[in-house]
Amino acid sequence: MTDATDPGAAPSGSTFQTIDRILRPRGVVVVGASEDPKKRGNQALAALLASGYTGQIHGVNPKGGEAHGVTFVRTVEEVQGEADTALLCTPASTVPAALQACAARGLSGAVVVALGFRETGTDGEQLELQIQQVVRETGIRVVGPNTSGILNPHRGLNLIGVPNVPAGRIALLTQSGNVSLQVMTEAMRRTRAGFSFVIGVGNEVDLRFDEYLTYLADEPNTAAIAMYVEGFRRGQKFLETAAEVTTKKPVILLKGGRSVRGKAAARSHTGALAGSFPVFRAGLKQSGVILVRRSDELLHVAESLASQPARGSYRGVAVLTDGGGHGTLATDALHYHQTQLTRLGAATTAALQQALGHKLPPSNPIDLAGAADADPMVFAKAVDVLMQDEQIGTVLVVGLFGGYHRRFSAELLAREVAAAQAIVEAAGRHRRAVVVHTLYAEMASEPLDVLRAGGVPVLASLEVACRCAAALFERGRQLDLRRGTPPPIGGKQWQGLDAVRQQERRVLLETEARDLVAGYGVPIVPATFCETADEAGAAARKVGGPVVIKAVAAGLVHKTDAGGVRLGVAPEDAGQAFDGVANSVRLYHQKRGATADLRGMLVAPALPKPIVELLIGYKKDPHYGGVIVVGLGGTTVEVLKDVTLRLLPITRDDARDMLAEIKGARLLRGHRGAPAVDREAVVDAIMALAACARSNPEVLELEVNPLFAYDRGAVAVDVRALL
Repeated sequence: MTDATDPGAAPSGSTFQTIDRILRPRGVVVVGASEDPKKRGNQALAALLASGYTGQIHGVNPKGGEAHGVTFVRTVEEVQGEADTALLCTPASTVPAALQACAARGLSGAVVVALGFRETGTDGEQLELQIQQVVRETGIRVVGPNTSGILNPHRGLNLIGVPNVPAGRIALLTQSGNVSLQVMTEAMRRTRAGFSFVIGVGNEVDLRFDEYLTYLADEPNTAAIAMYVEGFRRGQKFLETAAEVTTKKPVILLKGGRSVRGKAAARSHTGALAGSFPVFRAGLKQSGVILVRRSDELLHVAESLASQPARGSYRGVAVLTDGGGHGTLATDALHYHQTQLTRLGAATTAALQQALGHKLPPSNPIDLAGAADADPMVFAKAVDVLMQDEQIGTVLVVGLFGGYHRRFSAELLAREVAAAQAIVEAAGRHRRAVVVHTLYAEMASEPLDVLRAGGVPVLASLEVACRCAAALFERGRQLDLRRGTPPPIGGKQWQGLDAVRQQERRVLLETEARDLVAGYGVPIVPATFCETADEAGAAARKVGGPVVIKAVAAGLVHKTDAGGVRLGVAPEDAGQAFDGVANSVRLYHQKRGATADLRGMLVAPALPKPIVELLIGYKKDPHYGGVIVVGLGGTTVEVLKDVTLRLLPITRDDARDMLAEIKGARLLRGHRGAPAVDREAVVDAIMALAACARSNPEVLELEVNPLFAYDRGAVAVDVRALL
């Protein structure tokens, strides 16, 4: 399967060159080569020869031997000739020593297929540590372990063993042999998709996802990168790398284990809401990675993004259908994927009326209503009209195209083939994307073969076709985004940290948390700390109106649960309210077998009712770093769960997007006569909280809930923090 057009390595750089040597080796050493056809060491030799690998092939077996015309040497040191990559087909316990031998021979890397590493427990983890030690000492790089292997169809390098995998422009990185087999098998069916590389990443004991991404970003055979991931060793580094790579090439990711809940801290709403997968999903969005949810979407979305132009400036999708049912389902699916259906302009409407012979003005989706039954060329005419509309980036054709000569008359075949060719030519002429769903995708069809030969994705699943169109819209939107530069870390660390540590506390008192966030510009309601009922009465009289009294106690996070808050207290009742709150808090702790470490009360003026109560928070994720959480706030936040996430650092544009994404965004714009919220004031508060979090790395969680948002300004009412 060698492809003479393979341009080989282009960029320089030690990591790039090393990975390139592994994936484009001048010679392969099969360590554990075998004469037994049932063993991997025999099958690997057969696969290399059958795939047309033209480099040198070496076999190593301590007993010697021969298979498939390859004579085995007894040690790696005896290998003569060119060799860059080793395939280790030996048990896990032998891998560290084998790597030492490969490094001494001068090999660039090794592919370790053995099981029995950290996925099996402590002994396996120790073996991985030994591998890492060898890597540090020798410089050899390792793919895996626990990998299905690697494949470069352009060079005939087949260290996976699956035959006849087509060469193409999609790189596939996976942590599952079965998933990679599914994707490769799909590519062998009626599709033009093929692969630049298939890489079983395995346990990432050495070479990791982010390093492969960096390599593939500049690798000339690769137009799109598809990934199946179950977990990262360096999640934050992956997202940082992906943000750079997606400016050059699309990255599509299918995540396994989405339903596994992260170890969210229970100290705050933020900790409970920012679970591991939502955090990861937010990071993918910021990094420009396109997330798919179904295994049957991965290949086809990658194929669409590799072959079709993604238009920016939020150009939407036009659906062209020959049946109302399919048009309706496509509309629903695109809406689910938050994909914009283009509103047709007057010129486009008039041109479609002429092309289709309809008197009624067409809308999107555009229903041919039987116009193509007698002449499939109507499809091509409509596609050409739609592609001339500057607001349309992708045309999604759904229905029966490619099967009209089967469904109605064999005499339509020539016109259907001509229509397919015209669609391909129109897409190239107008630089627009086209995706085709058809009931006949799995059948032999000359018109569909023409489309595929022209790079047009042809799919049997309407839902997958819609996901491909949605991905093209999403990719175009990503290419348009200019996020600006996050503000630098300018603030000093909070000065009260040492005192809290000396008391061996992790939860800050609210007085401390207020001091912490106020130092970075978070607007907060003024309050007076009082240790006695008399002090509370005096503070309330100074306010001169209704006040709020809140308990300040070490370890008391959710004050409402403990009766630690009194609202709308008249100044003359402040002293009595002080005592009442204190008693409630003590009783709350007594029922739980604890002692209330009550320090006093905060007395603050009662604020006017806000337009909306919001939550802004921060959580340090162990895998992906700092996370900012924004959503509807108040006491029902964990019930509503109307929040959105971003990873630090963020820009003001990110903060604005977060406010637009929450389900309650309409409340911010003004609802039922209420004025609109001062969103820039809320953005100021979000950015101030982000600055506080970035300047204080010891803070684990930080939350303002609620933040009262008004038509002029916003103010934090309650603050909590956890170190």
